[in-house]
Amino acid sequence: MVGWLYWDARIPGLPLTSWQVDRFLDPSQPPHRIWRALGQISVSHLALPALRGYPDPAVRAVVARWTPAPSQLEDTSPWVRLNAALALERNEPIAARSVLLASLHPVTLFASEAGQMQWRLAEGARVDINDELGTYNGIPLGALWPGRLRKRYAETGGTLKPGQRIADIALADSWQTAVLEALGRIGLPVDFDALHVFESEKYPTAVQRAATAAIQQIQSRPRKN
Repeated sequence: MVGWLYWDARIPGLPLTSWQVDRFLDPSQPPHRIWRALGQISVSHLALPALRGYPDPAVRAVVARWTPAPSQLEDTSPWVRLNAALALERNEPIAARSVLLASLHPVTLFASEAGQMQWRLAEGARVDINDELGTYNGIPLGALWPGRLRKRYAETGGTLKPGQRIADIALADSWQTAVLEALGRIGLPVDFDALHVFESEKYPTAVQRAATAAIQQIQSRPRKN
């Protein structure tokens, strides 16, 4: 049993061998092995590009930060798209800017089919990627990125129709700050309305300051004729 646990890398803190790292980074491996290997490699590992299509969006998000590709800006996961945009702001400024602006708005979860929601978390609760908000028709419903459960549209036990809103998940304050800082570098004057929203007192001081700094940075940038 001890030998199998070592091979499977389930013993916390036990370093992987190079053979295990290479094996565990194969896209066919389960998430727990992928995560163990990701914690022990450099950002230049040759196996990372093969994980861009991995089923777990949390894994794809890490890969997007380490080895970004333009295709990741169109990933189905908003968390992957955001990580790719932050990594590609210099190389793909037009596409990255669009993703960054979109990430300033909460992600809305919709019902894909008729059913009932059973909540585990209350409005305002902090969430991380893949945290379980509750269950919909008995299936766990996860947060799509780290942040806060901003609004619940469904009542516990209430019946929803396909296409109805279930919840809004706002991006975490620290990530909003990172987005605003990036927009300061690649944003345009037409973005001022979106940025001014985050100067409101309802946002943390760090977010307010980042929004003001982003606007000032854009204003000070020489305009192209």
